[in-house]
Amino acid sequence: MLDSSSPSRSEFAGKTVVVTGGSRGVGRAVAQGFAERGAHVVVAGGNGEAANRAADEIARDTGAATLGAQADVGVADQCERLIAAAAERFGAVDVLVNNAGHFALVALLDAGAEEAARFLDANFCGPLFCGRAFARRVIEAKRSGVVVNVSSIAAARPAPGCGLYSASKAALDSLTRSMALEWTARGIRVNSVAPGHVAIEGVMADFAAGRLDRAMIARIPAGRVADVEDIAEAVIFLAGEKSRHIVGQTLTVDGGEGF
Repeated sequence: MLDSSSPSRSEFAGKTVVVTGGSRGVGRAVAQGFAERGAHVVVAGGNGEAANRAADEIARDTGAATLGAQADVGVADQCERLIAAAAERFGAVDVLVNNAGHFALVALLDAGAEEAARFLDANFCGPLFCGRAFARRVIEAKRSGVVVNVSSIAAARPAPGCGLYSASKAALDSLTRSMALEWTARGIRVNSVAPGHVAIEGVMADFAAGRLDRAMIARIPAGRVADVEDIAEAVIFLAGEKSRHIVGQTLTVDGGEGF
C-alpha cells in the first residue's frame, strides 16, 4: 500500500487506464504509477498469464482495481476486444498507453519480409489499432481521452542493426502527430515519450554480455541510463491535466543521450 511519500491518489481517481506491454519493464512501471494515483488499470500483454499476474500484484500493492488481458496488438480485432473489455469492466476508458513493442538487432542486408512485418505490427500497427479502438469508443461516448505512445530516441538516431526498429519508431512519431491532428478537436489529446536506454532486463543483460559498452554511460550527460520510473513519470505527466496544452509532441527522456 501507499505510504506518506507516495503520489496523491486523487490525480487519476476513477479514471480507467489501458497499458499495453504492461506486464514488465516500462509498461509495468507505468501501470503501477497510474494505480498509485487512483486509476483503474488494465494491464495488457501478449502473454495473458503474465498480464494477469502483474495486474494481481499491482492490485495487491496499491489497492487499485485492475484487470489483466491478453492481446496481440498487431491484430486489429484483439485491440478492439481489449478496449471493449476495459470499458465493460470499468464503465469507460480514459487513457491509453501504447507501450507494447518489438526490438531486435537486424542488419538491413539480412532483413526479410517476416522480420520487417513483425517490427511494423508491434511498433506501428499496434498503436494504430489500439488507438483507433480507443478513439472510437471515447468519441461515441462523448467523453475526452488521452493517448500516450512510447517511442524511442532511435526514431531520430539510427544505429547499426537498428534500421527496422528505428524506421518503425519514426513511423510511430509521425502517427502520433497525425493522431493529434485528427483527434484533438474531438476531445482526444495525443503525445509520445521517447526514452533512451532504460535499465530493463534486456538492456542490463546486454551490458553484462558486452553487447553494450559501459563507456556509453559515461557519455550520457546525466551519467546513467534511465530507471523505468523515469519513463513512467513522463508518461503520467503527459496523461494528466498539467500537460493539457501539449499536443502532438514527443517528449525525449534520455538524460541527454541523444545529444
